[in-house]
Amino acid sequence: MDRLAVIGLLAGPVTTSGFVPQVIKGYRSGSMSDVSLFMPLLFMVGMILWLIYGVFLGDLPVVLWNGMAIILSSVLMALKVRSARQKRKGAEPRVTR
Repeated sequence: MDRLAVIGLLAGPVTTSGFVPQVIKGYRSGSMSDVSLFMPLLFMVGMILWLIYGVFLGDLPVVLWNGMAIILSSVLMALKVRSARQKRKGAEPRVTR
């Protein structure tokens, strides 16, 4: 494995892990009222484009970490939509510890 691939494999988890705290917080609190739906949606579109780019190049770090970012962004958006539906129904957010 060349040095550039190693850098890509190290950079991927660092940038992708930026979503993890928000996903955990949203899951535990059940409230996503402060999270914009547009940001993870726009981010996911970009990650899908990077994923396609990585597939055509056969670049494992690009494919692997953009795939992970797409999954985390999808979870974040699902939590946001669920929170918005609960808020409209007047339900209290579910708190998980």
